[in-house]
Amino acid sequence: KSLEAQAKHIKAIAAVSDAVVIVVNQMAAEDEGPAVWKANVERLLSLTEDIPLGLYECPKPYHRLLDAETLAWAASTGRFLFHKDTCCQTEPIKAKLAAVLKLTDVPFRFYNANVATLRMSLLAGGHGFSGICANFYPHIVAWLCQNPHHEQAAHVQTMISLFENVVADNYPASAKYFQSLFPSLKGSTASRLDQPTLNEEQQIKLQALHSAANWLANSLGLP
Repeated sequence: KSLEAQAKHIKAIAAVSDAVVIVVNQMAAEDEGPAVWKANVERLLSLTEDIPLGLYECPKPYHRLLDAETLAWAASTGRFLFHKDTCCQTEPIKAKLAAVLKLTDVPFRFYNANVATLRMSLLAGGHGFSGICANFYPHIVAWLCQNPHHEQAAHVQTMISLFENVVADNYPASAKYFQSLFPSLKGSTASRLDQPTLNEEQQIKLQALHSAANWLANSLGLP
């Protein structure tokens, strides 16, 4: 979409939301560098008045990752409330956090979408999580985000890292099936994607995940 078309869309969404997410890869073509990306974002900001925005490094249609300098620049504008990071790597996450945490008087928050690096990002100053397993056991993820220094935090990180292999298999159908295992959440297992039906093995693994997540939650004193 053109920047003008994206601005029109942002204004429409802003009428019914607190903030509007900008998909990072829509701000420049795959072969265009950070300078073009920044220029296009500046233009979009000028077209959208003071609407609060967010950033998401969506992997599709191509995976554009922001470097630390570019992310800090975006945060410094004061227009972006949050960033959903999908680089899934320790050093780039630390570099981004180091850059944005130097800023003052900005409302910017950094949310990691990768569960394997979650605790690391929290200890480095990250503000939380925005990944798919929050659709399975949000209470466990919230506990870790609130207690990264707890004596059980490393164990919780290990467990949810292992859980992710089942979570990600045929997602989002896996999430719909997992939620159906809660008596209070009985409903359709249809998802937004045209996916094959979960086979017996996948269902057995999700049932085991449900039991394991309940055990972990209980060990933390969570309902």
